Amino acid sequence: MLMAEPKPRLIALGMPRYWQADDGLRQDVAPFVTALAYAAEVEPLVLGKPARSFYQAGIDILAEPAEQIVMVGDDIRADVEGAQQAGLKTVLVRTGKFRQGDLELGIKADAVLDSVADFPVWYEENISFKCKGAR
Repeated sequence: MLMAEPKPRLIALGMPRYWQADDGLRQDVAPFVTALAYAAEVEPLVLGKPARSFYQAGIDILAEPAEQIVMVGDDIRADVEGAQQAGLKTVLVRTGKFRQGDLELGIKADAVLDSVADFPVWYEENISFKCKGAR
C-alpha cells in the first residue's frame, strides 16, 4: 500500500525506540516505521514524541515561552533530545527505560535525577522563573 501511486502518507503516533515492560525493554514502533519508510521511500509524518510539532502543541497550550517549560522524562532521545530541539529545558530521570549508557550519547539534559520524586526540590533550587501556573 505504501508503494502505491500516488504515495499514501505513513503516519506514526510517535517514534520511541523501545519501552519498559516488566521483564525488560521491548522494541517499540520506531524501528517498524523506519523500516516501512525505507522500503517504500516515504517520509513518515510523526505526530508524537520526538516531533517538534508535538512539543510545540504543549508550548501553545501552556502559553509560556519554551525556555520556561521543563520536560521530565526517562527517554534520552524522545523526551530530552526532542524537547531540547523545541527549546525546552530538560530533566532526565534514572527510572523506567533509562540506561546508564544514555549519558554517553552526546545528548545532555539540564539535569539528571534519580527519580521524578526528586524534581520538586531540583526545581525550587534551580529554576528562577515562575510560570503562570507555578506555585
